[in-house]
Amino acid sequence: MKKNLNKKFIKIENFISKIDCMKIIKEIDKFKKYDDFVMSGRKRINKGSKNFKDFLRASKTSSSFFKKINNIKFYNRIKSKILDQNTQSWRNEIKNIKFSKSVFGSQKGKKITQNKTNIRKNILYLDLDFSVSEKGYFRGPHRDRDSRVVNFLIYLNELKSVDGGILHFYKTKKKINYSYPRFPNKKDVSVSDKIISKRGTGAFFLSAPDSYHSVSRFYGKVNKKRYFIYGSYSLNKPVKWFKNSLN
Repeated sequence: MKKNLNKKFIKIENFISKIDCMKIIKEIDKFKKYDDFVMSGRKRINKGSKNFKDFLRASKTSSSFFKKINNIKFYNRIKSKILDQNTQSWRNEIKNIKFSKSVFGSQKGKKITQNKTNIRKNILYLDLDFSVSEKGYFRGPHRDRDSRVVNFLIYLNELKSVDGGILHFYKTKKKINYSYPRFPNKKDVSVSDKIISKRGTGAFFLSAPDSYHSVSRFYGKVNKKRYFIYGSYSLNKPVKWFKNSLN
Protein backbone atom coordinates (compact mmCIF):
# COMPACT_ATOMS: atom_id res chain seq x y z
CA MET A 1 0.00 0.00 0.00
CA LYS A 2 1.48 3.32 -1.08
CA LYS A 3 1.79 5.87 1.70
CA ASN A 4 0.63 9.41 1.07
CA LEU A 5 3.51 11.74 1.90
CA ASN A 6 1.44 14.84 1.20
CA LYS A 7 -1.07 14.42 4.01
CA LYS A 8 -0.43 16.78 6.90
CA PHE A 9 -2.85 15.17 9.33
CA ILE A 10 -4.50 11.98 10.45
CA LYS A 11 -8.27 11.81 10.79
CA ILE A 12 -9.84 9.50 13.36
CA GLU A 13 -13.58 8.99 13.01
CA ASN A 14 -15.59 8.15 16.13
CA PHE A 15 -12.73 9.43 18.28
CA ILE A 16 -15.48 10.45 20.69
CA SER A 17 -18.76 8.57 20.60
CA LYS A 18 -21.76 10.45 19.21
CA ILE A 19 -23.54 10.06 22.55
CA ASP A 20 -20.62 11.64 24.43
CA CYS A 21 -20.45 14.44 21.86
CA MET A 22 -24.08 15.30 22.52
CA LYS A 23 -23.48 15.15 26.28
CA ILE A 24 -20.53 17.54 26.03
CA ILE A 25 -22.58 19.97 23.91
CA LYS A 26 -25.33 19.92 26.54
CA GLU A 27 -22.73 20.54 29.27
CA ILE A 28 -21.32 23.55 27.38
CA ASP A 29 -24.80 25.00 26.77
CA LYS A 30 -25.79 24.46 30.38
CA PHE A 31 -22.63 26.12 31.73
CA LYS A 32 -23.04 29.26 29.59
CA LYS A 33 -19.80 30.90 30.78
CA TYR A 34 -16.82 31.66 28.56
CA ASP A 35 -13.36 33.14 29.05
CA ASP A 36 -13.13 35.13 25.84
CA PHE A 37 -14.63 35.94 22.46
CA VAL A 38 -12.12 35.73 19.62
CA MET A 39 -11.78 35.48 15.83
CA SER A 40 -15.06 37.27 15.07
CA GLY A 41 -17.31 34.63 16.58
CA ARG A 42 -15.61 32.01 18.77
CA LYS A 43 -16.32 31.64 22.49
CA ARG A 44 -13.82 29.61 24.52
CA ILE A 45 -13.48 27.94 27.91
CA ASN A 46 -9.71 27.79 28.32
CA LYS A 47 -7.66 25.36 30.37
CA GLY A 48 -6.20 27.13 33.41
CA SER A 49 -9.08 29.52 34.00
CA LYS A 50 -11.50 29.47 36.92
CA ASN A 51 -14.28 28.89 34.38
CA PHE A 52 -12.49 25.80 33.07
CA LYS A 53 -12.17 24.31 36.55
CA ASP A 54 -15.79 25.10 37.37
CA PHE A 55 -16.90 23.66 34.04
CA LEU A 56 -15.12 20.34 34.62
CA ARG A 57 -16.52 20.09 38.15
CA ALA A 58 -20.04 20.51 36.76
CA SER A 59 -19.56 18.42 33.60
CA LYS A 60 -19.05 14.69 34.02
CA THR A 61 -18.46 13.72 30.38
CA SER A 62 -16.17 16.67 29.58
CA SER A 63 -14.16 16.01 32.75
CA SER A 64 -13.79 12.33 31.90
CA PHE A 65 -12.56 13.16 28.39
CA PHE A 66 -10.06 15.71 29.72
CA LYS A 67 -8.59 13.20 32.19
CA LYS A 68 -8.30 10.61 29.43
CA ILE A 69 -6.03 12.77 27.27
CA ASN A 70 -4.16 14.80 29.93
CA ASN A 71 -1.19 12.42 30.24
CA ILE A 72 2.03 11.38 28.52
CA LYS A 73 0.66 7.97 27.57
CA PHE A 74 -2.02 9.47 25.36
CA TYR A 75 0.43 11.93 23.81
CA ASN A 76 2.79 9.09 22.87
CA ARG A 77 -0.10 7.13 21.38
CA ILE A 78 -1.20 10.00 19.15
CA LYS A 79 2.32 11.00 18.12
CA SER A 80 3.17 7.42 17.16
CA LYS A 81 0.01 7.24 15.04
CA ILE A 82 1.03 10.38 13.16
CA LEU A 83 4.57 9.14 12.58
CA ASP A 84 3.44 5.62 11.68
CA GLN A 85 1.34 7.13 8.90
CA ASN A 86 4.58 8.56 7.48
CA THR A 87 2.72 11.76 6.72
CA GLN A 88 5.24 14.29 7.90
CA SER A 89 8.36 15.87 6.44
CA TRP A 90 9.56 17.19 9.80
CA ARG A 91 10.82 15.69 13.06
CA ASN A 92 11.75 17.01 16.47
CA GLU A 93 14.18 15.72 19.03
CA ILE A 94 12.59 16.26 22.41
CA LYS A 95 14.33 14.03 24.94
CA ASN A 96 13.79 13.40 28.65
CA ILE A 97 10.24 14.72 28.57
CA LYS A 98 8.53 15.48 31.85
CA PHE A 99 4.75 15.73 31.51
CA SER A 100 2.85 18.27 33.61
CA LYS A 101 -0.88 18.00 34.17
CA SER A 102 -1.11 21.52 35.61
CA VAL A 103 0.94 23.79 33.29
CA PHE A 104 -1.12 25.71 30.74
CA GLY A 105 -0.45 28.17 27.95
CA SER A 106 -0.73 31.93 28.08
CA GLN A 107 -3.60 33.33 26.01
CA LYS A 108 -2.09 36.78 25.61
CA GLY A 109 1.18 38.31 24.51
CA LYS A 110 4.45 36.53 23.74
CA LYS A 111 4.55 34.63 27.01
CA ILE A 112 4.45 30.85 26.34
CA THR A 113 2.98 29.62 29.62
CA GLN A 114 1.22 31.16 32.59
CA ASN A 115 3.34 28.99 34.89
CA LYS A 116 6.97 29.43 35.86
CA THR A 117 8.93 26.48 34.50
CA ASN A 118 12.58 25.49 34.32
CA ILE A 119 13.37 25.98 30.63
CA ARG A 120 16.41 23.73 30.97
CA LYS A 121 13.90 20.89 31.30
CA ASN A 122 11.57 19.68 28.57
CA ILE A 123 8.16 20.06 30.19
CA LEU A 124 5.28 18.93 27.99
CA TYR A 125 1.68 19.81 28.77
CA LEU A 126 -1.79 19.71 27.31
CA ASP A 127 -3.48 22.94 26.24
CA LEU A 128 -7.18 22.69 25.51
CA ASP A 129 -10.35 24.71 25.13
CA PHE A 130 -14.01 23.89 24.68
CA SER A 131 -15.27 26.19 21.94
CA VAL A 132 -18.49 27.34 20.32
CA SER A 133 -18.36 29.37 17.13
CA GLU A 134 -21.26 31.29 15.66
CA LYS A 135 -21.91 33.16 12.42
CA GLY A 136 -18.89 35.19 11.33
CA TYR A 137 -16.15 33.02 12.80
CA PHE A 138 -13.13 32.40 10.58
CA ARG A 139 -9.38 31.94 10.80
CA GLY A 140 -6.97 32.73 7.97
CA PRO A 141 -3.96 30.57 7.00
CA HIS A 142 -1.50 30.26 9.88
CA ARG A 143 0.65 27.89 11.84
CA ASP A 144 0.34 27.60 15.59
CA ARG A 145 2.75 28.93 18.20
CA ASP A 146 6.36 27.76 18.24
CA SER A 147 5.90 25.85 21.49
CA ARG A 148 3.36 23.38 20.12
CA VAL A 149 4.28 19.81 19.19
CA VAL A 150 0.99 18.12 18.22
CA ASN A 151 -2.26 19.96 17.48
CA PHE A 152 -5.75 18.51 17.33
CA LEU A 153 -9.32 19.51 16.68
CA ILE A 154 -12.31 17.38 17.68
CA TYR A 155 -15.74 18.02 16.22
CA LEU A 156 -18.77 17.70 18.49
CA ASN A 157 -21.55 18.36 15.98
CA GLU A 158 -22.32 17.77 12.33
CA LEU A 159 -22.23 20.60 9.78
CA LYS A 160 -23.26 20.91 6.15
CA SER A 161 -20.85 22.30 3.57
CA VAL A 162 -23.09 25.37 3.19
CA ASP A 163 -22.53 26.13 6.89
CA GLY A 164 -18.85 26.84 6.24
CA GLY A 165 -16.44 26.44 9.11
CA ILE A 166 -14.33 24.01 7.05
CA LEU A 167 -10.82 23.17 8.25
CA HIS A 168 -8.27 23.59 5.45
CA PHE A 169 -4.70 22.31 5.34
CA TYR A 170 -2.11 23.90 3.06
CA LYS A 171 1.02 23.05 1.17
CA THR A 172 3.65 25.67 0.47
CA LYS A 173 4.17 26.59 -3.16
CA LYS A 174 7.79 27.43 -2.44
CA LYS A 175 10.16 27.53 0.49
CA ILE A 176 9.45 30.69 2.41
CA ASN A 177 13.00 31.83 3.20
CA TYR A 178 13.29 28.77 5.49
CA SER A 179 11.65 30.83 8.24
CA TYR A 180 7.98 29.92 7.67
CA PRO A 181 6.17 32.93 9.18
CA ARG A 182 3.15 32.25 11.38
CA PHE A 183 0.88 34.00 8.90
CA PRO A 184 1.97 33.28 5.31
CA ASN A 185 1.21 35.34 2.27
CA LYS A 186 -1.76 33.70 0.55
CA LYS A 187 0.13 33.53 -2.72
CA ASP A 188 2.74 31.27 -1.08
CA VAL A 189 0.30 28.51 -0.04
CA SER A 190 -2.46 26.44 -1.61
CA VAL A 191 -5.11 24.16 -0.11
CA SER A 192 -4.08 20.50 0.00
CA ASP A 193 -6.87 18.95 2.12
CA LYS A 194 -10.04 19.89 3.95
CA ILE A 195 -12.23 18.48 6.71
CA ILE A 196 -15.93 19.24 7.17
CA SER A 197 -17.23 18.99 10.72
CA LYS A 198 -18.46 15.48 11.49
CA ARG A 199 -19.62 14.54 14.96
CA GLY A 200 -16.95 12.66 16.93
CA THR A 201 -14.16 13.05 14.35
CA GLY A 202 -10.68 14.12 15.47
CA ALA A 203 -7.96 15.66 13.29
CA PHE A 204 -4.37 15.44 14.59
CA PHE A 205 -1.19 16.91 13.09
CA LEU A 206 2.35 17.82 14.02
CA SER A 207 2.76 21.54 14.61
CA ALA A 208 5.73 21.76 12.25
CA PRO A 209 7.04 25.04 10.73
CA ASP A 210 4.94 24.60 7.58
CA SER A 211 1.80 23.13 9.21
CA TYR A 212 -0.44 25.83 7.80
CA HIS A 213 -4.17 25.54 8.30
CA SER A 214 -7.25 27.75 8.38
CA VAL A 215 -10.99 27.72 9.01
CA SER A 216 -13.31 29.11 6.35
CA ARG A 217 -15.95 31.61 7.44
CA PHE A 218 -18.79 30.02 9.40
CA TYR A 219 -22.16 31.00 7.90
CA GLY A 220 -24.39 28.78 10.03
CA LYS A 221 -27.07 28.45 7.36
CA VAL A 222 -28.34 25.05 8.52
CA ASN A 223 -26.58 24.57 11.87
CA LYS A 224 -26.35 27.77 13.87
CA LYS A 225 -23.34 26.78 16.00
CA ARG A 226 -20.08 24.90 15.54
CA TYR A 227 -19.07 22.99 18.68
CA PHE A 228 -15.54 21.70 18.95
CA ILE A 229 -12.55 21.03 21.19
CA TYR A 230 -9.20 22.52 20.17
CA GLY A 231 -6.01 21.44 21.81
CA SER A 232 -2.30 20.84 21.60
CA TYR A 233 0.51 19.09 23.37
CA SER A 234 2.98 21.90 23.93
CA LEU A 235 6.47 22.45 25.28
CA ASN A 236 7.51 25.06 27.83
CA LYS A 237 9.78 26.64 25.19
CA PRO A 238 10.01 26.80 21.38
CA VAL A 239 10.26 23.40 19.69
CA LYS A 240 13.28 22.73 17.47
CA TRP A 241 12.24 21.13 14.19
CA PHE A 242 14.42 19.38 11.62
CA LYS A 243 13.71 18.50 8.02
CA ASN A 244 13.13 14.75 7.68
CA SER A 245 15.90 13.36 5.45
CA LEU A 246 13.46 10.76 4.06
CA ASN A 247 11.35 13.43 2.35
